Amino acid sequence: MPDAIASGLKAEIITTGTEILLGEIVDTNAAWIAQQLREAGVNLYYKTTVGDNEARIREVVELGMSRSDVVICSGGIGPTVDDVTRQAIAKATGRPLILHEDALATLKERFARFGVAMTENNLQQAYIPEGALLIPNPVGTAAGFIVETERSTVLSVPGVPREMKHLMTETVLPYLRTRAGHTGIIRRRVLRTIGIGESMIDATLGQLMYGSNPTVGLAAHTAQVDVRITARAESAEAAEVMLDALETEVRRHLDRYIYSVTPGESYETVVVRRLQSAGATLSLLETNTRGTLAARIHSAVPEFDPLIGNWVAGESTIPASLVSHLPAGEPADLAAVEAHAAAAATALQAESGATLALVLLGSAGADEGVYGRRSGETWLALASAAGVKTTHCPFGGQDEYTLIRIGNQALGLLQRAVDDAG
Repeated sequence: MPDAIASGLKAEIITTGTEILLGEIVDTNAAWIAQQLREAGVNLYYKTTVGDNEARIREVVELGMSRSDVVICSGGIGPTVDDVTRQAIAKATGRPLILHEDALATLKERFARFGVAMTENNLQQAYIPEGALLIPNPVGTAAGFIVETERSTVLSVPGVPREMKHLMTETVLPYLRTRAGHTGIIRRRVLRTIGIGESMIDATLGQLMYGSNPTVGLAAHTAQVDVRITARAESAEAAEVMLDALETEVRRHLDRYIYSVTPGESYETVVVRRLQSAGATLSLLETNTRGTLAARIHSAVPEFDPLIGNWVAGESTIPASLVSHLPAGEPADLAAVEAHAAAAATALQAESGATLALVLLGSAGADEGVYGRRSGETWLALASAAGVKTTHCPFGGQDEYTLIRIGNQALGLLQRAVDDAG
C-alpha cells in the first residue's frame, strides 16, 4: 500500500532535545508542524527525535537530506552549550558558520530594548551556515535559517513553540508553498470504527487500501480502529469532493461499524448523546468490570449523565431486591448465568425506575501467559420497554483491554436498543 500521496514535495521533521527523549516534555512541535505541512500540501514521510548531541544531530540531518526534499529542524539554536543544532547542520551541509551582521544587529537591538546586557554566549545565535537564508525572529532571540543544497534543503527554527509557530507561519510555510509549486493541499478525514479488527478492515476494503490519491490508512487503538482517508487536490473544495466519494465507498463495506467521523470522539460519547436525544435514563449493575463502564458513561457528556443508579458488586451496597438474582461466587453454568443476568436486569429496572437497565454479570477470569490469553465469561442483559435482551461476551478478566471490550459490547447493546425504539 502506498505510504503517502504520490506527488508533491517530500519533507521530514527533526526535533532536538534530550528532555523529549527522556519523556520529560511532550513533543508538540512535531505534531503542529505536521498539521501545517498537510495544509500546505507537503508530504511528510518521516519524523525523528534526537538528543542534544552534535554528532547524532548531524547524522540524522544527513540521513534526512539523502531521502527528503526538505528537512525541518526544530530546536537547539539558542545560546547555551547544549544548543548544537546550527553546528550540526553546518557540518551536514558542508557550510562553515559565519557571522550574519543583520542577525547580530537585531540581536543587540533586542537586548538594548529590554535593558539587558547581552552575554558572550548569545553571540552564537547570530551565526548561520554560509550562504543560508536568514529567517528573522521578531518574537525571540534565535533567528532561523534555510540552507539550500543540490541534494536537499534544511530549515532550522527554534524549539520554543511560540517562536517556532511564528517563523513557520510567516516564513517557512510560504517558502514551502512556493517550493511545492502551489501543487494544492492535503485534506484528511477519520472514520472511527468499533466491533471490527484492523486485519478484517484491511481484507474487507481490498483494493481501496492500494490507492495513491486519495489514500486509505488504518490506525489501531485499544479495541477500536480509525480509518484515515486522505486526498490531495488544487483546492480544499476539490479535496473534500474526493473524500466524499471515497468515504461513500468505505461506508459501502463498513458502514455498520462506523460510529463517528470526529477525530478523538469516544464511542461512549456517541452512545450517551443518543440516550440524551431519546430522553432515556439508565441504571447499571457491574459485577466483574469494577465500575469501568459507569466511569466511561459518567465522563462521556459532562452536561448530561443518564445514570440514575449504578452499582458495582463487591464495592457498594447492592439493593436487596437484586441480591437474590446474583449467583454466589464465580458462575460456572453459562445458561444459568444468562438467566441470572436477565432476572437481575428486570429487577434493576423495577428498582430504579430507569427506562433502561443494564447488567454486566460474569467472572473475573484470569490473565495467563506472556500474551495475556484471557479466560472467563460475561453475560450482558438489558431491560427496556421492549423486554429483556441478552448477549454473551466470551471473555472475562481484569486487564484494561478486556474491560474496554466488555464495555464496548455493552455500549453497543444500549445503542441498538435506542435505535430500535426510535
